[in-house]
Amino acid sequence: MVLLVSFTGTAQDGFRNTANDKTLEPTDLLGIWSYRVAGINNGYEEGLLIVDKMEGLYTMQIQLQNRGSLNAYDVLVEGDKMQFHVNLDGVERVGVVLSIKGKELEGQVITEEGSSFAIKGVKQLPEN
Repeated sequence: MVLLVSFTGTAQDGFRNTANDKTLEPTDLLGIWSYRVAGINNGYEEGLLIVDKMEGLYTMQIQLQNRGSLNAYDVLVEGDKMQFHVNLDGVERVGVVLSIKGKELEGQVITEEGSSFAIKGVKQLPEN
């Protein structure tokens, strides 16, 4: 299966607010998360999300298995949700929308064509 990953909308399209959303503290989110995307097999299906906060802004780097790393942009944290964009292969844009619950994350990778793929992960470091 080839993942078509152009994305011109915003990951905000997949963002939902509910009265039960928990506001994340930076320590809840910061660190290293392992992830896996279901339904693809092109080198982007698993890796690490490295989340940091500098000068009040969240930053994220995606370490891929055998494909180097990518920087995320348009990182937004709201309630217990996080969203960001990534350019794959330098030009193809995807949106990612995640829900964080304790040491687990889950959500969707969204393509321009409207395809979505489930993503799940767990926090590796720090262990607190």
